[in-house]
Amino acid sequence: MLKGKDSRVQNWDDLRYLMAVHKTGSMSAASRLLDTNPATVSRRLARLAEALGHELFHKTPEGWVASEAIGPLLASVSSFEGEIESYLNANDMKGGQLEGTISIGMPGSLANGVLYPYAADLVKKHPGIRLNLHAQTYRETLGENDLIVSPIRPQQGRLIVKPIGKVHSNVYALPGTERGGPWIGLLRDHDAHAPMQQAITLMGRPPSLRVETLHDVAEAMRITGLPGLTLNICAAIEPKMALYDAESPDNETALYLCYHETRRHDPLLQAVIDWATAAFDACKDL
Repeated sequence: MLKGKDSRVQNWDDLRYLMAVHKTGSMSAASRLLDTNPATVSRRLARLAEALGHELFHKTPEGWVASEAIGPLLASVSSFEGEIESYLNANDMKGGQLEGTISIGMPGSLANGVLYPYAADLVKKHPGIRLNLHAQTYRETLGENDLIVSPIRPQQGRLIVKPIGKVHSNVYALPGTERGGPWIGLLRDHDAHAPMQQAITLMGRPPSLRVETLHDVAEAMRITGLPGLTLNICAAIEPKMALYDAESPDNETALYLCYHETRRHDPLLQAVIDWATAAFDACKDL
C-alpha cells in the first residue's frame, strides 16, 4: 500500500528507473540503458520504494525480479510507455518517412540466416529506421526490446503473439567426421529444450564443446571438423555438410513474433514487423 497521499510518487522520472531494472533484470544494465550509473539507479529505486511503502525487487540468481506488489504499477507504466512511443513515432514522420530505432530480440542464428539477407531491403524502403538486434533465444518477455521472435509462446502479459514460421535443426557432420567421438552443442541452458534433447539422445552423450548459438555451432564445425547440432539453413551454406544420421528426423520448432498490444498502431514498429514477416515468408524452408 502507499503510505499516504503526502508520500505518493512526486518524481515521475523515477518510474523510468523502475522500468529499466524490470526490463533488464540488472542495475548495471539498467544504468547503461538510461545512460547513467548503478548508484543513481539504486538511489532512485530506494526513493520510489520509500514512497510506495514496499520493496520493489528481489535479488535472484537470474537477476532482479519485481515483487508481486508492484505488478499492477508495472503493467500501467508499460502500457503508458507503449502508448507514448506509438504517438511519438506517428508524429515523428518527416515527409512521410519513418524515423527511429527498433530493438529486436531473437535467436542469433535466425538473425544471421533470415533477417540479415533482407536488411538492405528495409534500409532502402525506410532509410530513417535503425535496428538493434539482441541475440536471445528462449524469451517469454520483451525485456528492453520492442519485439521478440521466440520459440516459446508467451502465456502472460499484454502481448500480441503471432506465429511467424518454423525452424528445423538436426545434427550435421562434414566428410570424414569421426563417429562416436566428441561433438558440438549449445550451452547447458538449452539442454531442457527439444533440439538439444534430441541431439543428446542421438549422440548418446553430452557435447564436448558448447557454444551460444546454432550459427556458432556451424562455424565451430567448419573449424574443428567435429559434428554438431545446427539449423538446416546454417548447414545449407556449407555444401559438404550432411546429416550425421540420415535416418534422424529434423527437429521442428515453431517461432512466435511478440510485441506489446499498445504498439499495434505504432507505424515504426509495424513497418519493422512487416519487413521481418516478409523475410520469414521468403525463408519458408527453414
